[in-house]
Amino acid sequence: MENGMREIFALSFLMTRKWEVYYNRTTEKGDLSLKQLMLLIVVGNMGNEPTIKEVSSVLATSHQNVRALLNQLEKKDFVTTYSDEKDKRITRIRLKEGKEKYWAERNDRDIKLIEALFEGLSLEDIKVTAKTLMVLDQVATKKIKHE
Repeated sequence: MENGMREIFALSFLMTRKWEVYYNRTTEKGDLSLKQLMLLIVVGNMGNEPTIKEVSSVLATSHQNVRALLNQLEKKDFVTTYSDEKDKRITRIRLKEGKEKYWAERNDRDIKLIEALFEGLSLEDIKVTAKTLMVLDQVATKKIKHE
């Protein structure tokens, strides 16, 4: 059963790193890095004003890494961080309003960039890969929570 698993493990790791390099090279100077973009997507999808701890958990990274990304995003005027009213030790994240124009302008570019990463794959290949990655993500999430 081991046959192929090591290759999937290694390729998944290497592929995500290559995608990050490709994304960051194709964006304009001063634009969001892929890590910054992913943090904004996670915060936006969480719906409320999440804590750094909650975002760290979803991104499977440290509090310090999220804090560093948030500092960069605050300088770029995408987020605000503030102390929770009930517990001042907790830092919450609020997305800045008025960024609709920014997101609309980059939408077409982002779609083309992502489509380029899947060049040569059929729709069926993409569906099977997505299904498999979702299962692997669920397994990894369970492993992280139980260790």
